[in-house]
Amino acid sequence: MQPSYGIKHVIQNVKDQTGYDVPYQKAWYSLKMTREIVYGTWESSVQKLPAYLGAIQKYNPGTIVEWKHKGFQASTGKYVMGYVFWAFKPCIDGFQFCRNIISVDGTHLYTKYKYKLLIAVAMDGNQQVLPLAFAVVDEETYPSWKWFLQQLSRHVIRGRRGMCLISDRHGGLIKAIRDGPNFVSSHGVHRYCLRHVCSNFNSTIKNVVLKDLCWQTGSEYQLRKFNRIMEQIKKHDVKAFAYLD
Repeated sequence: MQPSYGIKHVIQNVKDQTGYDVPYQKAWYSLKMTREIVYGTWESSVQKLPAYLGAIQKYNPGTIVEWKHKGFQASTGKYVMGYVFWAFKPCIDGFQFCRNIISVDGTHLYTKYKYKLLIAVAMDGNQQVLPLAFAVVDEETYPSWKWFLQQLSRHVIRGRRGMCLISDRHGGLIKAIRDGPNFVSSHGVHRYCLRHVCSNFNSTIKNVVLKDLCWQTGSEYQLRKFNRIMEQIKKHDVKAFAYLD
């Protein structure tokens, strides 16, 4: 059974084989039961997570796994997961040969429990993404981001100076960067994601040509090319130039 197999496929297959129009709710329930038979329940999957991450550590020595529990349930004799962080050893080692730039972001996990996935990545010399660290958390909040950044600093960055941390404008994340590990003092800087900068720029200036120039400016690696495009923006619109300057 393919993970992409959806309710519409159930309805269509039943229609093709029997001519019967199965109700949506019945198709949903049958698909749910089938997935649980093949893949297990959400509960069983979460219960297997410690063993899974333990196996990764066993066969990838040096891989980091950190847990933060909400508490202990005496009735079940088990801990309740709050956050879990992991970073693969080859990625930790590979980061030592990358530029001092880390991008962080969060995304939804479409599961029964609505967890969030926090991610940190770098770029290698071939402009390819190097995943650095991951964390599954209950919510994308200031405490969860602060904990993630603490683990990232401790296990991946390891005192490396001159770091540039790139993020979106999520309030909890920005506060965690300011209050958390020593990312943005004399040891490093915090910058915003170019996509969000361009989006905010376009909302203010409302000019497609200038938006493209804004993207080009943020994509340049050489100062002389950066300055040349900024001059083009200045010729088009002084206010747009002042917004970016």
